[in-house]
Amino acid sequence: MGDTRTDAGTTGRGLPPAVRAEILDAYEQRLRATGNAIFADPEARRQALCQANAVIDDVDRYGASGTAEMAPVATPFTLSVGRDRAQRGIHPVQSLRAATLLFEAALPPLIREYARGDADDGAVTATIAATLHRTIMARIETGALSYVGFLLERVFTSHLAERRRIGRELHDRVAHAIGVGLQHLDLHRIYQKRRSDRAEGKLDQAGRAMRDALSLTRALSEELRHSVGPAGLEDALRGYLKASVPSSVAITCTVTGDTRTVPQAIAEEIYLVLREAVRNALLHSGSGRLDVSVEVCGTALTAAVRDHGRGFTPSPQDLSGGGLLSMRERVELVGGSLSICPGPAGGTTVAICVPLSGESR
Repeated sequence: MGDTRTDAGTTGRGLPPAVRAEILDAYEQRLRATGNAIFADPEARRQALCQANAVIDDVDRYGASGTAEMAPVATPFTLSVGRDRAQRGIHPVQSLRAATLLFEAALPPLIREYARGDADDGAVTATIAATLHRTIMARIETGALSYVGFLLERVFTSHLAERRRIGRELHDRVAHAIGVGLQHLDLHRIYQKRRSDRAEGKLDQAGRAMRDALSLTRALSEELRHSVGPAGLEDALRGYLKASVPSSVAITCTVTGDTRTVPQAIAEEIYLVLREAVRNALLHSGSGRLDVSVEVCGTALTAAVRDHGRGFTPSPQDLSGGGLLSMRERVELVGGSLSICPGPAGGTTVAICVPLSGESR
């Protein structure tokens, strides 16, 4: 949770190091025992212990003295923790549970230390408990704001990448087809005067180019219009494959489980990623066969797009921009992971795994 060098200043009574160590050890043991995702990630665990130190300092400064007001905790470090947990895929549920564990670990030793020999043990206990609660929740609030801010940035980035892709499709394919058609119409007019035997052919070619442009425009319009509706991810995915995969490519689509149980927000993002994976395979793999699979169980959704083409292993540069970055960000946005690797018998496999419950995040 934060760094005592940034979150804390001088302490109130000077809590004995042994008591501080007792609290931190009990907190870490609780994180381990409950299987909290923060404990499983070394950097997240380090941050949590730093924040716990800062919480203890706050109680020592304000709770022990009975001061009602507390210093702000929205330090750069505390703000960075929420963003970092979003990047690491640690769900806010885990942060809330960790906060409860810290309260449970810290309260008994703090009360024992500060209420000892006090004439009004009950009042001291209430003050310590209230201060501990306030300082923990203040950090949770600050972290949640930066967590949400990071996710909103991801949403914006993904949507911007999608708009750019549509723009490229319009420029590179639709505008090109229209340009070719217009060129053939110009040649038709020229040949009518000089080579009438070739004029008719140019008119036919212009017609084909315009029909291609119309088909591309309709396909892009359908993509913009289409989303995962009440029928679920399976229906949307099968509809896209039917409309977009050429008859020359053999396609298998296997769906296990009820995709209608997948939350709408997750289903929409996964549909867009699978659609992009299929499009990439059609454009770049040279494969005459595609295998698409989706499996939904109680705790997770897994999906894969596999081609049998020339193969592709992405470099770090490939994953730092363009369509592949957008795919990865969309999956991470819903708490999942994406991998791109060579298939066992050639080709490329794009695999997705997304947890479907807070328990698994």
